[in-house]
Amino acid sequence: MPSLTIHRPAFLAVFLSIIAISLQLAAPSSIYHELEANQSCRCTAFNSSCWPSAQSWQDFNRSIDGRLIALSPPASPCHDPNFNAQACRTAQQRWGFPFWRADQPGAMQASNWEALGRFTCLINSPRNSTCFQGSVATYAVNATESRHIQAAIALAQARNLRIVIKNTGHDYLGRSTAPGALMIWTHNLREIVYHEKFAPMGCTIRAEDPPAMTIGAGIQWEDLYAAAFNRNHVVVGGGSSSVGGAGGNPMGAGHGPLSPLHGLAADNVLELKLVTADGRLIVANRCQNRDLYWALRGGGGGTFGVVVSLTHRLYPPLTNIVYASYSFMASSRRAFRDLLVKFTELHPSLERAGWSGVFAMSNVTALSMTYLLPNRNVSFANATLAPLERFAQSSGSSIQLNASLQNFPSFQQWHLVIQCGGAPDCRELNSSTTQSLATAGIPLLLASRLIPRATIQSSPNATADAFIAIQDRFPLVSITGIFVAGGSVSRPRNNAVNPAWRRALWHVILGISWMELGDLEEERIAARNVSAANQFLVDLTPGSGAYGNEGDFNEPRWQRTFFGASYPRLLAIKRRADPAGMFRCRHCVGSEIWSEDLNCPAGIAQEDQPLVSSF
Repeated sequence: MPSLTIHRPAFLAVFLSIIAISLQLAAPSSIYHELEANQSCRCTAFNSSCWPSAQSWQDFNRSIDGRLIALSPPASPCHDPNFNAQACRTAQQRWGFPFWRADQPGAMQASNWEALGRFTCLINSPRNSTCFQGSVATYAVNATESRHIQAAIALAQARNLRIVIKNTGHDYLGRSTAPGALMIWTHNLREIVYHEKFAPMGCTIRAEDPPAMTIGAGIQWEDLYAAAFNRNHVVVGGGSSSVGGAGGNPMGAGHGPLSPLHGLAADNVLELKLVTADGRLIVANRCQNRDLYWALRGGGGGTFGVVVSLTHRLYPPLTNIVYASYSFMASSRRAFRDLLVKFTELHPSLERAGWSGVFAMSNVTALSMTYLLPNRNVSFANATLAPLERFAQSSGSSIQLNASLQNFPSFQQWHLVIQCGGAPDCRELNSSTTQSLATAGIPLLLASRLIPRATIQSSPNATADAFIAIQDRFPLVSITGIFVAGGSVSRPRNNAVNPAWRRALWHVILGISWMELGDLEEERIAARNVSAANQFLVDLTPGSGAYGNEGDFNEPRWQRTFFGASYPRLLAIKRRADPAGMFRCRHCVGSEIWSEDLNCPAGIAQEDQPLVSSF
C-alpha cells in the first residue's frame, strides 16, 4: 500500500461559536450523577497538545495495512490547492446521487452535515474560493477487517480521541461525522454469506431455523436485494436501496415496503458481530450477549459498538406483486380536505388487505400514492382501491384521478423497474433519473411522527386538518406518508424497537431544504419551521413517538419520542457496555450526559475549542 499523505490544513483564528442547528439538549437525568463525572473532554484534531503527531499517524497507518485516509469534503477536488479537473467533473455530475455519496468517506447524504455553521465547501463555488473542512472528520480508518476497527478503538482509548462511525452517510441528525474526529468507515466490509438454515452461534440447531444471509457492515440494500433474489428469497429492507443493510437502519428499526408482511428490519435480525468499547470482537444473538442483542435491534446504531456483520432472516419469494400509482388533483380546498378524509378512512381496510407504500401531498390540491400489494392479483387490488375511485367519480369535476395498476412476478423485478427506472442495478442511475431513492447532495432537515391506527380510525377529520394546517402555515415543508406499519409490524417482539411502531399505521415525514449551504439564518429558520410543523402531528397523536433515524434534530423529548418505554433498559445496557462513552452521537442512548458537541461532559467547557480549518 502507498504511504499515507497527510494534508496539513491551515487553521483560522476563529473559535467554533456556530453549529449548524442548535437547541439545548434535555437536562441530564439524575441516573447519571454517578457516571464518569471526572471524564475529560475528547481530544480532537484542533488540540495540538493531545492530537497524535504526523509520525504517529504514519505508524498507525502501517499497523492497519495502509487503511488510514486523510479526509476531505466531497467538493475538495473543485478547489485549490487540491483542484483536479476530472475528479471535479465527476463530483459535479454525481453530486446528487446517493450511491456516489456513499462511496465518498467524507460525504454525507444531506450536505448540511458536511458544514460547520457557515464554514463549508461548495461544489459550484469558484475554484479559488476557500474549501473549509467543516464537520468532515479528520481521518478515517477504511476498515476491511474487524482488526482494523479494533486498532482504531485501541488508538482512541490510548489517546482519548473522538470516534464516529459511518457507512453510507444516510443520517439526518449528523451522527456519522464530527469535526476533528477519527472516523471508523465500515463501507468496505462487503462479505455476503448465504445460509440455507441459520442457527445462531452458540444456539442449539432447530428444525425451524430459517434461511438467512450474513452481510458485512458495508453491504447496502441494493446488494442484499439482488443476493436474496438470486437465492429465490426476499429480505425486509429499506425503500431506498442505497441505505446500508447492517448499520443504523436495521439497528434503529428499519422500515420498508415488505414490513407490513414480514415486520421491521430489526425484527428480522438473527445475529450481530460487533467490536465493543473495550475492543473485543463478540457475537450477540438469542443465546449469548442477549442484552446487547435486544438493544441492537431498535436501540440505534453508533451507540453500543461497531457492527462488523449482521445476519438477516430470509423469506420465500413473493408469488405476485401489484403496484398502484394514483394521482389526485382537487379543484378546491374543500374538495382536497374531503379527499384527505376519505383517503385516511380507507387505510385500516388497506392494511387488512396487505398494502404498503408512500403517499405525498402538496399545495392543498395534490395527493399522490405509490403502493405495493404482495401475493395478490390485480382483481383483488382493484376491489380494495375501488372506494377511492368511486369517491373521485362522485365528486364530478372537483377531483381528477389518474390511476394505473401494474403486475410484477417478483419483488426484484418491481424494484428494478419502479425504483431503479428499468436499470439492471440502481447504481447505474444518475441523479437526474426519476426514481424513489433518497434525496442527496442538498441541505435537508427532517422531522417525523408515527401516526397510530387508533388516530386514523377515530379521527380522520382531525388528521386531514393537521396536514392542511401544515401546508398552510409551512408551504416549504414537504409531507410524505410512509405506509409501512400495521400488519406484521404490529406484533410485539422481544427487541428494543420503539413501542410506538407497534401501534402505528403511518410514519409521516416532514422535510425542508434551503437554498444556500452555509446561510445560518436560513438554516435556523428552516429548523424552526420543520419543528413547528411537526408539532401539529405531535398534538394530533399524544403518547405516540417518532422514528429516530428520520426524526427532528431539535426534538426536545427525544428519549421518550424515539425510544419510548424501551429507554430505561437501553440506558442500563449502555452503562454496562460503554461506561466511558466511547460511542456517542446525537439523540443516541446516553447522549444527554455530554455537551452539545458531544466532546465533553455536560456543563464542562472544552478549554481548547475547535478551530475552523480549510484546505
